[in-house]
Amino acid sequence: MSSIPLEVQPPALAASGLLRVLRSFWLTLACALALGFAFQGSRGLWETDEGRYTQVAMEMLRSGDYITPRRHAHHIHPTKPPLTYWAIAGSVGQFGRNEWAVRAPYALAFALTVGLLFGIGRRLTPTLPGLPAAIYATTALSFFAANLVTTDTLLTLMTTLGVFGYVGARWPLREDHHAWRWIVLMWIGFGLAFVTKGPPGLLPLVAVLVFDAMQSQHRTRQLFDPRGLLAFAVVGLSWYIAVVLRNPGLMTYLVEEEVVARVASSEHGRFPQWWGGFYVYGFTLLLGTLPWLPTVWRRIALFPRTRAGWSQLAPEAKFLTLWIVLPLIVFMLARSRLPLYLLPLFPALALVVARGWLQEPARLARRLWWLPVVAVVLVLLKFGSTLLQNNKDMRHFAKVIDTMVPYTPREVVFIDESPRYGLGFYLDCPTEWVGLFDNPGVRYDDTLENELLEAEGKRLFLIRPENYDHFVDRAHALGHHIQRFGESHRFVIAGVRRDSDNRRN
Repeated sequence: MSSIPLEVQPPALAASGLLRVLRSFWLTLACALALGFAFQGSRGLWETDEGRYTQVAMEMLRSGDYITPRRHAHHIHPTKPPLTYWAIAGSVGQFGRNEWAVRAPYALAFALTVGLLFGIGRRLTPTLPGLPAAIYATTALSFFAANLVTTDTLLTLMTTLGVFGYVGARWPLREDHHAWRWIVLMWIGFGLAFVTKGPPGLLPLVAVLVFDAMQSQHRTRQLFDPRGLLAFAVVGLSWYIAVVLRNPGLMTYLVEEEVVARVASSEHGRFPQWWGGFYVYGFTLLLGTLPWLPTVWRRIALFPRTRAGWSQLAPEAKFLTLWIVLPLIVFMLARSRLPLYLLPLFPALALVVARGWLQEPARLARRLWWLPVVAVVLVLLKFGSTLLQNNKDMRHFAKVIDTMVPYTPREVVFIDESPRYGLGFYLDCPTEWVGLFDNPGVRYDDTLENELLEAEGKRLFLIRPENYDHFVDRAHALGHHIQRFGESHRFVIAGVRRDSDNRRN
């Protein structure tokens, strides 16, 4: 198969030049690992996302079922594909049940994204290939996101891998390269992105296809090399097929709730108003691109406003523009909006900033000195976050329960109120969500009556103070007595024993 017509870089580096590039790469990667892992386990798990993702991963470890994500043995949780849960479960299984192990995949994903940006930089910013990587590593959103248990840092790694494969084919370092291998790598990256977060993981692929179709000598068909499509099917679709076969009817849920509802409805309540995109993503770009925001805005101000100006842009600039703008348009139109949705665009923003710096050589040396200073400040701020005390920190909540409750619970049961899943991680037991009142719109794990009638050993019940008396009345009606241990984090903490049980349960 013939190669994609490509903008070939200058002749291969001499041995000494290649050695210098390799030293620079390994130094960049080592610094990224140091930034990512610094104080990575020093902070407790914060609700809601960190506890929930960890809970599902821990359920995988308990049950041995790595196909169907569950937040509890009674309730599946297919809101996200499993790669995030697999990463956490694998890390905890290897390194133990601690915060460092939970967040280790995110530090590693952050560092690998930096490494991929170095590879992209060799092709799009060859003068200083490590510059985009360093800028990404010291950008506020990308740095702090790596300390959060979400899907987005892993998704950014996978989409960047996909883009790296395309860039390797379009802008090769050698004339005798094999483009199809890079195309296969591209499809593997986007397959991994698809099994990380579903359709949003393919938005950069749309930018790739649009850019390639715009080239005067494009051969878009080569992007659909059968070997690449097979790799995407195996990596990106296998889990979907397996989980749907195991759970009939799940495909309808995935399409209606996780795609249509997030794009077209306000069901998820994530700033669905017409102004929501400007509010959420405006602040994300303003604060998340610090401290390199001035360069971002200068590049926006210099962007051509006419078709003639667009036609004069270098292909690299056009590609980066599409990588940012096309997904951003989709995010603005969709009615479910959160700041971290933009994180996969930040590698492209880092490349834009790096290219802007290289076009201003008089300021470049001074800017380069700021990189280590910013890195130190970010690490100090990350350490400062470990000193914060708030009701979202489940490690602190678990310590309060340890001093208050005279037994180790087999299960933590939240009554009506959405569970604080991180408690289950610290107390080493499942966390369940049961309903005190009838609420058809809430997917409880069980009813209160069923929960009280089950013989599951010593459990801990957490309920809001205003609902506590009603909970006691319902428990008494079913032949149970309540022992109130105290209050913390705006919950009443209680145990339950049956009339027929002589022991305190």
